[in-house]
Amino acid sequence: MMPRGDRRSFTLPYARLLVFLTGLALTASAQPVPPAPALAVGSLKAPAAPKKIVLIGGKKSHGPGMHDFPNGIPYLAALLRAAPAFAGADILTYPVGFPDDLGVLQNASAVVLYLDGVMEKPEPLLAPARIAALQKAMDAGAGLVALHQASTLPAGDRTVPLVEWLGAKRDGMFDRTTESATLRPVNPDHPVSAGVAAFTYSDEFYPTLIFARGSGRLTPILTANIAPTSGDAMAPNAAPPPRADYVVAWAFERPAGGRAFGFTGLHYLSALAMPPMRQLLVNAIAWSAHLEVPRGGIAIVEPVVPAASVVRHAEDRVIANPWGELRWYASAELGNSRTMTTGVARLKPGQSNPRHFHPNCDEVLHVISGRIRHTMNEVSVEMDAGDTVSIPQGVLHNATNIGTEDAVLSISFSTAYREAVGYDAK
Repeated sequence: MMPRGDRRSFTLPYARLLVFLTGLALTASAQPVPPAPALAVGSLKAPAAPKKIVLIGGKKSHGPGMHDFPNGIPYLAALLRAAPAFAGADILTYPVGFPDDLGVLQNASAVVLYLDGVMEKPEPLLAPARIAALQKAMDAGAGLVALHQASTLPAGDRTVPLVEWLGAKRDGMFDRTTESATLRPVNPDHPVSAGVAAFTYSDEFYPTLIFARGSGRLTPILTANIAPTSGDAMAPNAAPPPRADYVVAWAFERPAGGRAFGFTGLHYLSALAMPPMRQLLVNAIAWSAHLEVPRGGIAIVEPVVPAASVVRHAEDRVIANPWGELRWYASAELGNSRTMTTGVARLKPGQSNPRHFHPNCDEVLHVISGRIRHTMNEVSVEMDAGDTVSIPQGVLHNATNIGTEDAVLSISFSTAYREAVGYDAK
C-alpha cells in the first residue's frame, strides 16, 4: 500500500505469509536446534539477574468484556508468574493506571501498557512526568509492550516519542475495524513468533499506523486481511484505506538495544483465553525483557485448571493479620477457578480490617456468624448472621466486629484475579 501523507500502512502479499507450527523444544523428543542466526530463538536459560516486569492498565471505558484493562492486567501477570521462564521475576501490576510513584519504572526489564491512549481523560501517556519516566526507562534499555489502544496518541501529538520507543503509533482515531480475521505469522523465525500458528477470531484492529523510518529494526510479526470501517478516515470526503493485508503485530529493536512489541488487537478480554494469543503475548514480553525464547515458544503453564478440582482444608491459603485472618478457597492463583475468587474472612472482636477497594471486581460478603458494622464509602450498616451485602468495584469498604465473638464472613469476587488496594497483605 502506498503511504498516505506521513502515515504508512505495512502490507504484505499472501505469498509471504508463513505458518509456524506449534511445538515445545524443551521436551526430550525435540529436534536439534541448528546454529542460531541473529534473530533465531535459542535455548531457555535462567536470567543472569532477576527480571522486573511492570504491567500498567487503565480505566475501563467500554461495556462488559471490552477495554477491560483492570481484569486484563492481573490475567497477564498470572500467565507470567506461572511461566517457568519468569521464575524469580518481580511482576508488578497496576491494573487501573500508572503508579503514583513512577520510580517503580527504574530498572524495569519491560513495561507493558494495556490502556486507552486517547479515550481515557486526561490521556494517560501525555503527562510530562510519565513521559520523562518512560524515556528514562527506554534509555536504560527497558522493553516496551503496547497492547490495543496503548499505541494510540492524540492526532498530531509530538510530545510522546512513541515511534522511537515502540517503532509505531496510531495517530488519533484514524481508522479501525471490528471483524473476524485470520492472523498469520509472517516472520516465523523471530522469537516472538515461536510456537504461534495462524489463528482466526473476532477483534477490533487498527489498520493504519505510522511506522519508524530509518531508525531501529522493525519486524512485522502478524498480518491480517482487514478493511477499515470507521474512524476519522471515514469522514466525508476522506479516502478510506482499502481492504488489504495490514500489520497488526510487530517487533522493534531500538538502535541502542532496547526492544519493543506492539499489537493493535485485544479490544475483547476474551481474546486472552486463546492459546495462540497467550503464546504470542508471553513470548513478546519475554523477548522485550531480553529473556531467551525457545524454539517452541516460552513454556506456558495455564494458571487455572480446566476440570473440576477439590481443595482440602489443609491446602487453603491462610493469611494471618492483626485483626484476624483471610482464608482463600478458590482463585486463579490457587489453580482451581477461571472466573471467581472465594474465601472467608475472620474478624476478632473489636477489630476492623483496613479500608480498601477492589479495582477489578465486585464483591459479595455474607455474614456466616457474628455481628459486624460494614462501611461502604461513607455509609455504614450493621449486619448479623445471614445478612448479605453486594459491594461494587471501586467502592471503599471495610468491616468492624461489633460483637463479642469472632465474626466469620464468606467473601466472593467476580474475577479469579482479585486485586485489593489498601491491604498490607492479600
